Amino acid sequence: MSLEVEKPLCTETTKRFERQDSLIGDAEKVSNIKGHGSEGNWTQVLHLAFQSIGIIYGDVGTSPLYCYSSTFPNGVKDKDDILGVLSLILYTLILLPMIKYVFIVLYADDNGDGGTFALYSLISRYSKIRLIPNQQAEDSMVSNYSIESPSLSLKRAQWLKEKLESSKAAKIGLFTITILGTSMVMGDGTLTPAISVLSAVSGIKEKVPSLTETQIVWISVPILFMLFSVQRFGTDKVGYSFAPIISVWFVLIAGIGMYNIVVYEITILRAFNPMHIIYYFERNGKEAWISLGGAILCVTGTEGMYADLGHFNITAIQVSEHKYLTAVSVLT
Repeated sequence: MSLEVEKPLCTETTKRFERQDSLIGDAEKVSNIKGHGSEGNWTQVLHLAFQSIGIIYGDVGTSPLYCYSSTFPNGVKDKDDILGVLSLILYTLILLPMIKYVFIVLYADDNGDGGTFALYSLISRYSKIRLIPNQQAEDSMVSNYSIESPSLSLKRAQWLKEKLESSKAAKIGLFTITILGTSMVMGDGTLTPAISVLSAVSGIKEKVPSLTETQIVWISVPILFMLFSVQRFGTDKVGYSFAPIISVWFVLIAGIGMYNIVVYEITILRAFNPMHIIYYFERNGKEAWISLGGAILCVTGTEGMYADLGHFNITAIQVSEHKYLTAVSVLT
């Protein structure tokens, strides 16, 4: 007596209707990496670092371009104010993208994923803070929910966990912050390309003064449509397409910046002295505080370093960050 094994229904017809998201293909290309943030395969890390220049730093790298026009909408009153704002921009770049994100925030990943929702998901697995209960009775046996506290740091974590679980206001507040943070990232990802393209096209008016604002908008629309439509091909292809362009741009602005510093204004290097920030606030008072809204534009898009962590890894983003800060410091 022989048993016939039924073959699964897998025909050419069913294969034809299979559809995979582009992220699946991206994940398969890096599936042989031992772990997120692995430093073992430096070839792979350098490839990811190169791609991250096109994906992440295309946004962050153009942000300082708008700072001075937004900080001094009515013109510069004192020449030393330029030095004070430049010092403010430099130390904002050092404190937020480099120290905060590169050395702290990037390590708060959720099994390789980054972003506001990933961080909320990570917290939710270690404490029962979700507004909609989703824990089973067996969850109480999981180590995530019954952590012993032999050390002082774990005792503090356990205390904070209990406070979050027992406070309805804390749960609502944490969820609201999560939604707000995610909305801001989505808004930044939508508005920044539109502003960047409009600003670039507006530059044509220097050669063609007859262009109207309406014509500039209609020229920008097909460019934006093309930029957003190519994203469906996945991070891998988009990264390799834009990385060479952004890299060349960084090299050129760094070279032009160094030439201008050496030939025209070597004293601008005094901006590395943070005392010029204090002098700037002493001279301008309330107006200096208002101008912070323009100066903070130098770090718009920085959240992308954390939100795009799932596409790359920690080391790749850190390697690219050093290249970016070198170029942008010379640019500003």
